[in-house]
Amino acid sequence: MKSIAQYAGNLLNHVEALYRPGERELAIELVEALGCAVTDTGFKGDGVDTFLAVHPNPDDRNPNNNVFYISQIRSNQLAVEERLRRLNEEDSEFAALLENYRQEACTKPFGIPHFALRYPSSQDVDDVSKRINASLKHRLKDRLHLRIFRPGDADAAVCSLTQGFLFQDVIVSGSFLMGQLIELQTQS
Repeated sequence: MKSIAQYAGNLLNHVEALYRPGERELAIELVEALGCAVTDTGFKGDGVDTFLAVHPNPDDRNPNNNVFYISQIRSNQLAVEERLRRLNEEDSEFAALLENYRQEACTKPFGIPHFALRYPSSQDVDDVSKRINASLKHRLKDRLHLRIFRPGDADAAVCSLTQGFLFQDVIVSGSFLMGQLIELQTQS
């Protein structure tokens, strides 16, 4: 089998996500629970820590393809996040809108921004679910929610897919306050 780096067509290359100060080890634990391998790129850029490459296929640790990166949030976005947090505390209308968004992300994730990881089988998705529930659910409580849609479920979007939607705020490619969905997908 060829590696993804040998593929000749266009493909999605990477996503970059961030973690909060002090949560690097938690971010690593989360992506490892997803079944990914983590390597340190050695690249620091303007940040505090080096970037970590997250490999969905642990057997292919190419740092440039089929990868997403995680690094600590930078000070400019941290300032925006802090302002949004204060707005959420001060403005009950904003807080209600945000809570409604977060609830929809947990219960009706279709149409909510996300990125997806592909798994070989629904058993692999179940194994990820078990790891997340065993190692992270009790510690993260309201910061993490996993819902799995299976073929034949009344509210499933596609009959040939098992889709797990992990809503969390440990690693995000947007706002921590809004959280991030990661889809765990397999095709039947």
